[in-house]
Amino acid sequence: MNIMRKLRGGVANASSASSSDLSDTAPSSPHTQLGLMHLKKLFSEYTHPPHPLTDQERDDKLYNMLPLFCKVFGSSPTCDMNEKFWDILAFCHQVSLLMVSEIRKRASNQSTEAASCAIAKFLEIENCEESSNGWMLLSTLNLLASGDSTLVQVMSEVSVPSTLVKCLYLFFDLPELSEKEANSKDSTSDFTPRERRILLQKIFVQVLVRLCSHRIPAEELARKDDLTLLFSAITSWCPPHNIMWRKSAAEVLMTLSRHGLTPPVVGYIHSKSCVSLCIENMKKIPELAPLELVEMFVTVF
Repeated sequence: MNIMRKLRGGVANASSASSSDLSDTAPSSPHTQLGLMHLKKLFSEYTHPPHPLTDQERDDKLYNMLPLFCKVFGSSPTCDMNEKFWDILAFCHQVSLLMVSEIRKRASNQSTEAASCAIAKFLEIENCEESSNGWMLLSTLNLLASGDSTLVQVMSEVSVPSTLVKCLYLFFDLPELSEKEANSKDSTSDFTPRERRILLQKIFVQVLVRLCSHRIPAEELARKDDLTLLFSAITSWCPPHNIMWRKSAAEVLMTLSRHGLTPPVVGYIHSKSCVSLCIENMKKIPELAPLELVEMFVTVF
């Protein structure tokens, strides 16, 4: 799938893709057009089922649409989502609700470490993309977040940005993978646990960066009082194996500072003394390496 080629970033991957693979996923190809027609049909049946569906049946139907959605729009211009899939806002709403629900379910009544492990396990890719519900859900949100502000607004209205920021903060407590476990690979999977974790970090931060390139998510974070979590995250201690998550928080906050500093957000930052919080956090971590300290200062100031 194109999403994986982009994330794994290899020129070799791109160059090794056959011309038939590329033509099959081109926006104007008959294969893509058929996929779009099927997606519309499936979503219509989802929103207007011939008989009442249980919550689990509804979730299963939505999960079954995600690989098709990613295949249809993964190689298309982002404007195609709105122009060619007229139910895109309703689809975005349902996908966003499902993500928030799945994360809350795994975080409820858990310790921070147990919650972080459960959420990461759900979101990481498994043996293949299509069979990994959490990964496909995150990949779908990643595509939706690359769309226009109407999609970002839908995602913000159901608390996707604040939910993902809470996850990011929880990921500071992920336990370290042992060297043996991190590099083990069984015959049914293309990825080691370490590779799964790296892929999760890449796509997770990409979703948040795309969201925070708009003003609406910043205001949602302020309204939900979760913006302080980002400020706290960039200047909090975390074990060395989780420093990538602190770097992710810094990238998200810097993106937000470029695009989301509306009057309500600026007012929130002042009223919550977010910068002072960062300075106090830095004072409390005596074991910070000089480079880490510099990175924190660059992000805050």
